[in-house]
Amino acid sequence: MTKILFQGDDFGFTRGVTLGIVDAIDRGVLRNTGLFANMPSAEFAVSFMKDRPQACFGIDFNLVSGPSCADPKDIPHLVDEEGQFIRSGVRTRDERWQTEEGRAELFPYEEVRIEILAQYNRFIELTGTKPGYLHEHSISSENYRKVIHELSVEEDIPYSSEIWRKLNMDGPLNKLFSFSMASQKKVFDPADQLNKDTVEQFFSVANELLSNERSVFCCHPGYVDAELLTLTTLSLERAKDAQMMMSEKVMKWIKENNVELITYRELPR
Repeated sequence: MTKILFQGDDFGFTRGVTLGIVDAIDRGVLRNTGLFANMPSAEFAVSFMKDRPQACFGIDFNLVSGPSCADPKDIPHLVDEEGQFIRSGVRTRDERWQTEEGRAELFPYEEVRIEILAQYNRFIELTGTKPGYLHEHSISSENYRKVIHELSVEEDIPYSSEIWRKLNMDGPLNKLFSFSMASQKKVFDPADQLNKDTVEQFFSVANELLSNERSVFCCHPGYVDAELLTLTTLSLERAKDAQMMMSEKVMKWIKENNVELITYRELPR
């Protein structure tokens, strides 16, 4: 039996994104989602968690959108004068982003650790429990990954990308990363996002998914609201990702191929 871990990121990003993710859990194949603990809609998102035991709720550490959880004075390299995270598009256009030394300057280790621990503690404060897994969001620096790895070891919580590699789960997913203009190039192209066919993309790797004992399929489902358009370039295509997660064609394929939908709780450590 093939086991697939369907993951939808950015739970609590906005109310619209949250409702799209909830629908993808209730009406579709989504079984894992990570909370944006720093966002104003995080508490709204948490209100949906207790009645959905079929889902694993992790945390998506967000250092590029919205307000910080830590005191902005403690993380001056990560936020602007209003205490908002510096956007990923700004980061990737900075020439320092091109080198490891430059990325360490943009994301200093101590500041990254302060903020990630603040978001982790905020998750526990809101939910009363530890996250089911740890996940990185958007652009990734060496210090960012190092801090998440350390927290994973300290708290004995799976770190998504590490466990994917350890269990050889991410082969099909790697083929899809280049499909999104917004997520990879930080360019907002409405036509490109609206024309994205996520159902077709899923079936482009379906055979490979079946050839593995375990696979992961990760995307960004959600409904689009006005707030989202002000926060990220990865916006309109979220509705397409939600459509895929609730596609009758996809769910029929899962049933016909005896696929088991799994969470991080079922993965060996």
